[in-house]
Parts: sequence; structure tokens; C-alpha cells
Amino acid sequence: MNSSIGDLTEILANIHKDLSSGLLYTHNRINANTTKNLEAASFLYALIEILNEKGLLTIEELDERKKQVAQRLVNRFVDSGLGLMYQDPEYDKYTFDKEANVDCEGRLPVCKAVCCKLPFALSRQDVEEGIIRWEFGRPYLIAHGDDGYCAHMDRNTYKCTVREQRTVPCRGFDCKDNEKWKIWVDYEKKIIDPELMERIDRDNIKLYSTCGSKKCK
Repeated sequence: MNSSIGDLTEILANIHKDLSSGLLYTHNRINANTTKNLEAASFLYALIEILNEKGLLTIEELDERKKQVAQRLVNRFVDSGLGLMYQDPEYDKYTFDKEANVDCEGRLPVCKAVCCKLPFALSRQDVEEGIIRWEFGRPYLIAHGDDGYCAHMDRNTYKCTVREQRTVPCRGFDCKDNEKWKIWVDYEKKIIDPELMERIDRDNIKLYSTCGSKKCK
């Protein structure tokens, strides 16, 4: 019985890895085409705006307006759930030397591993390695379960099940001084932000949404 379960687990793992590899190729091709389309659309929208506002056109004005319009289109593109997200900049996670020094063991009873709910993009190294799971609907964001936690977090111990292969954001996240995600109201006294979980869940629903306002599986 145990042998059969082990074989099935291995088969499923291989299927997941093959599917990830196939999607990686597909997404790279889509992303290359989309980049060209975005460039063309940026020129077009910039030209329309300038002609409408001033009634004339110069190369300098076109270039400047193109940059502004391109950024708006990119933001809209990402919000729609299309395109690829990679870490920027990227580091080799196995030689990364800026790991955070946090007493996670002593804080877990209070924080419940809230950092494992934070969203971030994987690196190309993570994706090509094929161990860290990502959301198929929002490549290449770290995969989350229905409870909002990272797919690789043990729900009983709050510990990482792929610690040796964990991502750079996991290695480098410092909950003491992080400006974007202020986990603690008082770090030394271990007083957590009471509204943090709700805010993270709300942001994740929006970020991971692939069909309207609700997360789709």
C-alpha cells in the first residue's frame, strides 16, 4: 500500500514538473509577443494623445509621451492578470549572502507565519529548477493554498517544507524593519499588527485574481 502511494506521489510530481516546463515555454513565447504588442500600442496611444492636445507632432514629444503611456499600459496589463512576473533584480539563491537574522521559532506562536502569506514573484532560477510551485493563473507568483498561505508551508508546524530550495525573498525577508510589510507594532515585545492579516488577505485576493474579483482555481 505504501509503495503504491509512493509511486503515485512520484508520478504526480513528474507530471507537475513536466507541466511547469511546458507552461514556462508557452509563457515565454506569449511574453515575447506581448512585449512587441505593448511597444506598438504605446506608440499609437502616444501619437493620438499628442495630436489631440497640440495638433502637431515632433519626435521628442512622441518619445516622451510614449514612455508615459507605456507605463500606464504595463500597469493595466499586469492588473488584468496577463504577462509574466519575475524577481527584479534576480540573485542566485544558493550564493545569496544577505539572509535575514530573525528568531522565527520564538515568534511563530504569535505571528502564525504571516510572512508565508506575502506575495512575490519567483526568479527564473526557481521556475527552471521546478521545485518551488507557482500560480498557473498568475505566472510566476509563489503558489498559495486556499487558506492564503504558501503552498510549501507545513500547516501544523508553520515550517517550510522546501527550506533548502526556498526563494531569495524567503531568505532575505526581515520582519523587523520591512517598510512595505510592517509585521510588528512592537518587534521587541512581540506585538503584531492586528489588521495585518486582513490587509494581506485583501491584497492577495486582488493580486491572485484571474477572473474578476474572486480568486479562481
